[in-house]
Amino acid sequence: MRKFLSLLVFCICFLLSAYVSANETINKINVQGLQRISYETVLSYAEIETDTIYSSGESNKIIKKLYDTQLFSDVSVKYLDQVITITVKENPTINLVLFEGNKTKKDEDLIAEIKLTERSIFSRSKIKEDVKRLLELYQRSGRLSATIDPSVELLDNNRVNIIYSIDESEILRVSKISIIGNSAFSDEEIKKIMTTKTPSLFRFWSAGGAYDPDRIEYDKELVKEFYSENGYVNFAFTSTISQLIKGSNKFEIIMTVSEGDQFNFGPIDVNTKLKKLDANVIKENLSYNEGNIFNSNVIKESVEFIKNTASTYGFTFIQIDPEMIINEKDQTVNITFNIDEGPKVYVNRVNIDGNTRTIDKVIRRELLFSEGDAYNKLSINYSKDKIKSLNFFESVQINEEKTNDFDKLNLNINVKEKNTGSATIGAGYGDQNGTTLTAGISESNFLGRGQKVKFSTSFSSTQNLYDISLTEPYFYNKDLSVRGDLYSKFSDPDNVNYETETVGIGFSVAFPLSKNNRITTKYSLLTSKTTADANATSYEQLLSGTSTVSIAGYILSLDNRNSPYKPTNGSIFTIEQNLAGIGGTSNYLENKISYKKYLKLGKEITGAIKTQFGSINGYGGKYAPVDQMFNIGGKNLRGFKYGKVGPLLSSSFTGGNYYYVIATETNFDLPIDEYDISSSLFLDVGSVWGLDNRYGSIDDEHKLRASIGINLNWDSAIGPINFILAEPFMSEPSDITDKFSFDIGYNF
Repeated sequence: MRKFLSLLVFCICFLLSAYVSANETINKINVQGLQRISYETVLSYAEIETDTIYSSGESNKIIKKLYDTQLFSDVSVKYLDQVITITVKENPTINLVLFEGNKTKKDEDLIAEIKLTERSIFSRSKIKEDVKRLLELYQRSGRLSATIDPSVELLDNNRVNIIYSIDESEILRVSKISIIGNSAFSDEEIKKIMTTKTPSLFRFWSAGGAYDPDRIEYDKELVKEFYSENGYVNFAFTSTISQLIKGSNKFEIIMTVSEGDQFNFGPIDVNTKLKKLDANVIKENLSYNEGNIFNSNVIKESVEFIKNTASTYGFTFIQIDPEMIINEKDQTVNITFNIDEGPKVYVNRVNIDGNTRTIDKVIRRELLFSEGDAYNKLSINYSKDKIKSLNFFESVQINEEKTNDFDKLNLNINVKEKNTGSATIGAGYGDQNGTTLTAGISESNFLGRGQKVKFSTSFSSTQNLYDISLTEPYFYNKDLSVRGDLYSKFSDPDNVNYETETVGIGFSVAFPLSKNNRITTKYSLLTSKTTADANATSYEQLLSGTSTVSIAGYILSLDNRNSPYKPTNGSIFTIEQNLAGIGGTSNYLENKISYKKYLKLGKEITGAIKTQFGSINGYGGKYAPVDQMFNIGGKNLRGFKYGKVGPLLSSSFTGGNYYYVIATETNFDLPIDEYDISSSLFLDVGSVWGLDNRYGSIDDEHKLRASIGINLNWDSAIGPINFILAEPFMSEPSDITDKFSFDIGYNF
């Protein structure tokens, strides 16, 4: 009996344990109260997922983790029947940031210093940080006694205004800087290095002579670095005195230095424990040699070179210790680069900040890494460029943050949004065709979800074009881009006796084959109606009628550029094929190949070579329609009007069966800090020829065109502005040139 009771108790306990265990498994996670922040982001921060065991204290852990993000003002967690329900109240958004009492600083200058701006998420701790930043701004301008008192005004719809009351105080200036002990470099040479300046005739009323003790310490480091870059490894400041001149608000700075002797580089050695890294190859490619004047900056450049070289062999985590041995007798510095594989570090959490309109997942889906992945600098840099290439943000920063675990890092993605809607108007002028007007409106981040909607149109004396498109870059949250197009075109060319109306629809799906390679499948259907008048030639009468073209095709893209945003190295190779004949009245095969190569020529200079080639030919006893022939000009042969180059029949431009365009560019940023202006010098060469020989003799068979020019791009306050000035130097009398064009966009 006792054994039976013991067995019964055991069975009951076992069943109860199984029952409890079954019910401790998390089967579903609900999140309530979300407005701006995505469901996926909450789960990422909470570090919880389904099909895991719910343990005691789990709710408190989730609450703490979500509070730590500073995204929520209230968090509660309930667990019932294997379902976790997280209820959050998002911190309010900032409606306005206002400043009172600022007389010497403009509102926009103060806004540039703070993190909490209009439409960002309110956080009381960040207000304290912003006050500190503003005070530092005033201190840098010599107003050491400035005070700032912040206040918060509560509004409806979970919004707040932040008001900063500012007392700027009196400015303190530096009236004199004295350097004692220098002989290798003059006082003026050293003062040019420093950011602290004395008032001059042109700087007296500016903050250039403001006293800032932190800036003086910074200047000492700049001067020390300057001497080190010129071989003075033992340079030191023996004393620095800042004294307030009695009876004034001015300071005198007295710096005493000890320069020491100038040193040269001694023997160079590389000691590597990484088998794939050849020490001799590294030594041969370093940017200095034994006997050169010692330069500390060269050491930094060498370390970066070794890191980049190691990364090409798959070594992400390496340690480089540049060991310096100073030989006082020979006045040389011997350098040994000790290279070893470093400890692996993993990504703990990915935090996103600054996106007030764009939802988190639009940014996260561009990342080549996620929580738990091994830290990879190349993946981080490429992800940064991918986010930039979205063109949703003015700036993108990915910063590392240490955690309590030595082998884990948080990655903080800070973005600053910009206007993604644009209205564009443009014009082009040609010698023979007069003015062409273009207009369009687009939104590349529709509802903050990364979708693109676009409508464009162009008008000229010979052609009207309308095009509307919608693109979903991540269909069903997969790396699957889907696009739909609807367009209409009316053409009435000069010097011809016919007009053409074309209506078409298009659909495409793009997906990745590997990290940098993609394929796009597409289909389009278009109907054209050409009407010839009573004066039409025999050729023009052949064009009359209605045709339907059904086209299926693909685009294969092989991309090894170092950046999709502004590449400075690498290349992109594209193959496109389109087959018409699955229905419709036309049978033809179209082939297009393009290759773009980028090469860094200098610090801010990039060279590019771009080539294009295409062919189109009918089959099955049919020809490709004339309106599907290749045309060049416009952006792929600058200096010539699009479609007004090449073969002629009865004074009509027909396009051709074959074409090629070769363009060389030298791209550089103009050194204008206040404006984001880039420029390129270009040389374009190309030709278009052939027409199946179906209409007899064709004028202008395979003749070369070429142009040179300059292209200016200005990302202005109102939107992007583009200017093209081109001079064709190889052309035919029948060509219609387009020497100058521009377009202006307005962002909203």
